[in-house]
Amino acid sequence: MDPLSRAGDLQEVRALLRLDAMPDLGLRTILRLVEEFGSGRRALSAPASVFDQVCGRRLSGGRWDPALADRVDAGLQEAARFGMTVRSWRHPRYPEAFHHLADPPPVLFLRGDESLLSAPAVTIVGARRVTERGRDVAHRLGAALARADVTVVSGMALGVDGAAHRGALAAGGKTVAVLGRGADRAYPRSHTSLFKDILKTGLIMSEFLPGTPALPHHFPRRNRLLAGLGHTVVVVEAAKRSGSLITVEHALDLGLDVYAVPGPIEEPNCEGSNALLGDGALPLLSIQDFVGPFASQGTPSEPEPLDLDETQGRIYDGLQGQPLHVDVVAAQAGIPIPEALAVLAALEILGFVEQSPGLRFRRAA
Repeated sequence: MDPLSRAGDLQEVRALLRLDAMPDLGLRTILRLVEEFGSGRRALSAPASVFDQVCGRRLSGGRWDPALADRVDAGLQEAARFGMTVRSWRHPRYPEAFHHLADPPPVLFLRGDESLLSAPAVTIVGARRVTERGRDVAHRLGAALARADVTVVSGMALGVDGAAHRGALAAGGKTVAVLGRGADRAYPRSHTSLFKDILKTGLIMSEFLPGTPALPHHFPRRNRLLAGLGHTVVVVEAAKRSGSLITVEHALDLGLDVYAVPGPIEEPNCEGSNALLGDGALPLLSIQDFVGPFASQGTPSEPEPLDLDETQGRIYDGLQGQPLHVDVVAAQAGIPIPEALAVLAALEILGFVEQSPGLRFRRAA
């Protein structure tokens, strides 16, 4: 049973979406509200004076706008109709990398193979008005990564994005599309066939309610998720003011490697990507050389921990991949947070667990 089917989880999702739908209430403010009150539900029902104090201005009245509640309920009904999976901040399967963003999305809508969120992935971005050369590079790069069993992440836009997705699909691989509108339909419309093809084996993701149109300010928000999902970001072609450069900024904030494909110096479509090379981005000079390290990476065997009791073993088994916050560890193990902290401390002393800043834990190397 999906945890969202529990009434409390659905109420929390609804509360977060209502906060997100409030005009002038940014994502960072929503995060502050949740940290202050402990949940979206408590923030939504907090006294007006306290709510406004956290916000720094008088915004509490908007919480009770019936139009916002109706919009959220209608969007959730559409999500159910399309069989979408809904994940909130606190869900154990919420992508760990998004917690490292300055403004993580409170809720995600997913259609397709959710396991791709934890698979090795490379994000490919670039110009919508792409040259034939750029389209060919994006397609071949997407295909090569797919053959190396690497998930291709992009934004399903015209140009580079679409070519990268199609390259991955043509090679029989997996791809993730992050949309700047609701996940109920394709954007742009001309990519409806691509949208359906991705749904067959890949994943469609959006932070926007189903039915939300593609608006200009949605795409910078979308771009930070593109950075968060990839272990590496590749810019195939980008003009001086390309939105792809926003993805690069977020990737650098997350400490990711950024590659750029060198282009002709007289080509306007390559001015931004060439400038990245001048600023220190890694040059992608050969698709084969770039993909080679991914193809050769195996999954090292891990020594099994010895002499762990049942609770210690359950917590250790739940620590996979990126560091997990103690809240998530406790939820996975089904124990209170103080008990989880005590067990984690014992595992750390034993050398099986290491702690990262912000009460996050992972298996020791």
